[in-house]
Amino acid sequence: MSLSKPLVLFDVDGTLMLTGGAGMRAMRTAAVELFGVDFRWDGIVVSGHLDPLIFAEAAALNGLDDDPRHHESFRRRYLEGLRGELERSRAQVRIMPGIEEGISRLRDAGTATLGLLTGNYGEAIPLKLAAIGLQPSWFEITAFGDEAPSRRDLAALAIAKYSRTLGSPVEASRVVVVGDTPRDIDCAHAHGCFAFAVATGAYGTTELAEAGADLVVADLRDPSPLLEVVARLAATS
Repeated sequence: MSLSKPLVLFDVDGTLMLTGGAGMRAMRTAAVELFGVDFRWDGIVVSGHLDPLIFAEAAALNGLDDDPRHHESFRRRYLEGLRGELERSRAQVRIMPGIEEGISRLRDAGTATLGLLTGNYGEAIPLKLAAIGLQPSWFEITAFGDEAPSRRDLAALAIAKYSRTLGSPVEASRVVVVGDTPRDIDCAHAHGCFAFAVATGAYGTTELAEAGADLVVADLRDPSPLLEVVARLAATS
């Protein structure tokens, strides 16, 4: 029986791109407008986190009661402000080294299915990808931060979506998670996926290696290591 193409799931912030702080500024602005100037974010680690959980932690820190309406108001206001923040940060917004070439070569080879696994709200993704010239349609399988309760669950969701698309189960060992944080590595290994780490975000190569990544690179300026992993999986029968 022939196996499915490998699935390559890219994180967004810190992996595909940097926003110049646009996302966090939009969150801070939304919170101030809704809940007041004293709203705090002390100690919340946003790298590799899910947007709904970032707000949940901030809400608890600020003593907001657990009312779903707070989160929905925040989500709407954040998304309204994100477009403007990305525009104002245009000089700082950038695609990470090697991403264009790596994605282009993967698409041209046709040996893998591309996807996104990200903590972002789903509605934020078209805005962010447009800012760096990537097309959402290039990523067939998506798992967004507002679709599951944890990052580990996002990996399971992506695998389930791919299985439904193919009409047959997908082996997790044929899934590559490309990310820049220990949380990306953890969610990959929780399901037996290959954890490919890039040190283009808040964590260096040593930290990512210590977190257990299967392979760590400084960046994808040379996309060959990722292409080789995919080719090896694609050749497995």
